[in-house]
Amino acid sequence: MRLGPFKAALDEYAACAPPAESAHRADRATARQTNSRVRKAQQGLLASVEHQARLILVNANDHLNSMARLLGSDGAMSLFSHTTLSRSVCEAAIRHAWLTDSSISYEVRITRTAAMLYYGAENKLRGAKQSLVRESAAPVRQLLIDKCTAEFDQVCELIGRAGMNLGLGRDGRTVARVELRNSNVKVPVKFEAGPLMESLLTESPGWYLLSSGVSHSAPWLLDTAVIGGRGSPELQLTPDLLEVAAAAQTAISASALIIERHATYYGFDPEPYVRKSRSRRGILDALMREQAIRQATNPAPFVPATTP
Repeated sequence: MRLGPFKAALDEYAACAPPAESAHRADRATARQTNSRVRKAQQGLLASVEHQARLILVNANDHLNSMARLLGSDGAMSLFSHTTLSRSVCEAAIRHAWLTDSSISYEVRITRTAAMLYYGAENKLRGAKQSLVRESAAPVRQLLIDKCTAEFDQVCELIGRAGMNLGLGRDGRTVARVELRNSNVKVPVKFEAGPLMESLLTESPGWYLLSSGVSHSAPWLLDTAVIGGRGSPELQLTPDLLEVAAAAQTAISASALIIERHATYYGFDPEPYVRKSRSRRGILDALMREQAIRQATNPAPFVPATTP
């Protein structure tokens, strides 16, 4: 199963220089004109926007390719993992859209990437401190902590040199936001995926909640794959075709969002490729309606009729 024109679009855009009127070129021009005291650091943050956006594209493409393999390209189909792969594509899409939104100002963009860098470095350091707790692994653990501490300090220094402050939360101890000095720009360091999923992927507003059922092994969602007697010692399982199609649909929408935001930020026309994504989603819409009718006429009980 092919999930869309994602890679072809990105390859085409990468082969062309962004036009002068693009938001990307405007950001670079603004960075060159900033105060000399913060210019180099802010240019570093802007470069980080582009670097992280490219890494997100690679991550999304990797998950899309894995979804295609799981959805039948080798003759088999997964029960649940296509859902978590689709969720990862969606999270990549909204993060990418958040960074490359052409409607936001240069100041907001660099503050967003500063917040993202801080939160990532902080979590990486926290993870290092909580890893390899065995006494025999203490030297390795300390090396990890030292490395992550150095990275965290570098991020904090970069943010300061870029003319930004770290704002504390209500407890007066925890860093809650990054603030650009002498402006009203403030960005929380914690990235909230749920609200963005609803506002950016409007064709699948509930997908983040539904896909969490697989991520957290919630019985209310896992149970949809059970067929036959639920009290049997051996589970009879088959993919829920509506959920498979929903995962594919949402991944297609997410890839279209990435194409649209990437193309717009760099000054290209996304419509030819986004149109192909809409067409693919439309085909799945028709198939899902047929499957929904079949399932509605043969419902399966959510709770076993008898206790084993």
